[in-house]
Amino acid sequence: MAHEMQTPAGSSAGYGPSYEAPAEAGRGWLVFAAVLFIAGGVANGLWGIAALVNDDYFTADELLFGDLSMWGVFYLLLAAAQLVTGWLILRRSPIGAIMGIGLVLLHMLVALMSIAAYPLWTVIVLTIDGLIVYGLTVHGFEEA
Repeated sequence: MAHEMQTPAGSSAGYGPSYEAPAEAGRGWLVFAAVLFIAGGVANGLWGIAALVNDDYFTADELLFGDLSMWGVFYLLLAAAQLVTGWLILRRSPIGAIMGIGLVLLHMLVALMSIAAYPLWTVIVLTIDGLIVYGLTVHGFEEA
């Protein structure tokens, strides 16, 4: 009779314990990213509607370029892209992760333009954006 080596449950033969992460380990990061995209989409949708409906809400003289209607349509399109991205991330779609990373990198670039005017707020926004990029790059391409 040959002597068989017994290995404890959860360990590889001779290499110590196994540290395999459960399949749902990154679910929290993806929900975090999706909730922020959905919240941003709702906020931008409200800004877009306010720009189209109530011209007195914004000071049109302070716009860099374009008119208020153009910015309202822009924010509505951005809101639609954010809502679709949030939904795709919740469905664990790799396309959602790619769209999310692209939108966040664009947002980081825009936020950097305002760092001189709002340094603390920009650092906070860039930190949150960095966490979203981390969650999407590390856990956004895992299979469901």
